Amino acid sequence: MSRYSFLFSARWLKYIAMAIIVIIACVFLALWQKDRRDQREQEIATITANYSADPVDVSSVLPNPTSALATTEEWTQVELTGHYSDEDTVLARNRTVGDTPGFYVVTPFELTGGSTIAVVRGFTAEQGSVPPAPQGEQTVVAHLRPAQDGSEDENPQGLIRAIDPARIPGMDDGYSNVYVEASPGETGGAPEEGLTPLPMPELDPGNHLSYMLQWFAFGIMIIIAVVISARRERKAAAEAVGRGDAGSEMVVIDKAALDAGAKISQPGSRYGRNRWASPTVRGRAEADEDALFEERFRTQ
Repeated sequence: MSRYSFLFSARWLKYIAMAIIVIIACVFLALWQKDRRDQREQEIATITANYSADPVDVSSVLPNPTSALATTEEWTQVELTGHYSDEDTVLARNRTVGDTPGFYVVTPFELTGGSTIAVVRGFTAEQGSVPPAPQGEQTVVAHLRPAQDGSEDENPQGLIRAIDPARIPGMDDGYSNVYVEASPGETGGAPEEGLTPLPMPELDPGNHLSYMLQWFAFGIMIIIAVVISARRERKAAAEAVGRGDAGSEMVVIDKAALDAGAKISQPGSRYGRNRWASPTVRGRAEADEDALFEERFRTQ
């Protein structure tokens, strides 16, 4: 029989099954982190390609107000001409800029061509200190962003949570799947007084690569631990067999048989060993040893 036949015991099969489950979980989490990293790298590539590119006309990216924004077109700079509808301004809550909590100021912008698009004019930390939108015809350079889903939001008057054109007043016939973030700094323009311009998005790839390597390492460590444990148990078993061959004699004791009245010292018993013979044959010392041995196992 193989020296590793103990691996097929119930105890080891349980260990191996648990190890396989944990290893599969580690591999799954590692691949999940890899996917997250691939997505993040794609986002960074899109920002790098589009954020500082020359502004284009919005119709070249979105043929009509109901067009969806392609992932590769996010952060594209567009130039818009029209005027703000200041009376429909709302504040998008739960926003931060530079670790300061506050609001994005969102105002519908009526394009000269006839449609309307929601513009994030900037950030304010104080709800009650929002400056009025510039009056008259304006030219705005801004970055295209996909609309957020605000269908489940409960919005107080004048506030929104998600920047969803469907939840902004004055946007009934406007661009329904996008909004824009004003970027005066990208074209050398001055930001609106009283508002903080939105910063460029982060380009940090995050810790997904290190997390992926850690999960792979955990899986490999589990495999190594199982192999080392198996080798140690095989070595311990081999050493035990070696000690038994050198000087000790293995004796099998059936406690149930002892409880039923069997005698270890009884010749021809199920233990079948003449060593446990009668004291008249083998001597008193051996009979005493048999009695002690029997008593020991009965009390266990």
